[in-house]
Amino acid sequence: MLIGILSGLAAATIQPVAYLFSRSYLVRGGSALSLTVYSQVIMGLLSGGILLAFLPELPFSAEILKCSTCSVLTILIAQICYFFAVQVIEASRLSTMLGLKIIFLVLMNMVFFGQTINAWQWLAVLLSAGSAFVMNHSGLRLNLRVIALVLVCCLFLAASDIADFRLFSAIPGNNALYRGVLATAYCYGELGLLSLPALLFVKFDWRKFCAAVPYSLAWLSAMLVFFLCLGLLGTVFTSIIQSARGLISVLMGAAVAALGYAQVESRSSNRIWMGRLAAALMIMSAVLIFAWAQ
Repeated sequence: MLIGILSGLAAATIQPVAYLFSRSYLVRGGSALSLTVYSQVIMGLLSGGILLAFLPELPFSAEILKCSTCSVLTILIAQICYFFAVQVIEASRLSTMLGLKIIFLVLMNMVFFGQTINAWQWLAVLLSAGSAFVMNHSGLRLNLRVIALVLVCCLFLAASDIADFRLFSAIPGNNALYRGVLATAYCYGELGLLSLPALLFVKFDWRKFCAAVPYSLAWLSAMLVFFLCLGLLGTVFTSIIQSARGLISVLMGAAVAALGYAQVESRSSNRIWMGRLAAALMIMSAVLIFAWAQ
């Protein structure tokens, strides 16, 4: 369990860095569509290299292809919604609001897989979800369109977590690290391959392509440890641990704002930052309660 928790915390640390890179790309004139296409192609190339490194013993089956395709479709929709939302929401706020994902995740596991959680774990889920509402009041109020984007993003992130777990489980072997690396490479390799035709609909700009590299490297690194955590701890506990990125995002956002990068993270009053910190601490409490109740 310890390795899984540490992997989840590593993912929760790297993801806010990726969110800041994406926000920086967008506020400097890049579009959500170009970032989506460029980043998927870059991660696809890197994932292809990983898969080639495992030849000729690379495991492959129809089940792996099916699970990988489900992962690709769900994460693609989630990322598109995220990129449109982050154009108008600071990365630190949006990162914490994605904690709402756990509600969809728990409900989907209950409806489709018959899983149940106890009362203490329900408390952890509600704390995690409640933090998103607290975060919404720690800055400018969001309009219905943005809230809808966040909710759709959370829905497909939850579906993606389930698909990712099934992909990890479909890869044979007892080495969790081996299976996590391959699951990541299969998912983002296929995603990159499917994104290649989209280059025809984006006016290729080498400068913007290079500008998408930092986000791509950070996100792919986060997914490598995320898949490891997911395979070891399951979807709900992984989601709870990942919610810790809210606290990390708040601290990073405050640092970025203090350094004067107002276009990436807007300067806010101490009261607003304290509200964001309170939301992040609610999530940290949820992690501890859920782990204790396991």
